Amino acid sequence: MHIVDILGWVGSTLLTINLIPQIYKIHNTKKVDDISTYFIIVNITGLLSYSIYAWYNNILHIAISTTLSACFSIYLFFLKCIYTLN
Repeated sequence: MHIVDILGWVGSTLLTINLIPQIYKIHNTKKVDDISTYFIIVNITGLLSYSIYAWYNNILHIAISTTLSACFSIYLFFLKCIYTLN
């Protein structure tokens, strides 16, 4: 494995886990007022598009990370909807 491949996996991992602290904070505070709904929707759309591209072209590290990131973003959207209504 080349150093560039390792950097690809490291970058993919970091981008995948970047929403976890925000999700954790929302679970603890139940506050979502400062989170933009448009940001979440654009993020989900971009991640799903990029995920389809990566799976189609068999770019494994990007396919896995974008799919997981999309799941985190969808969950974030779910939390936004729930805690905005309450």
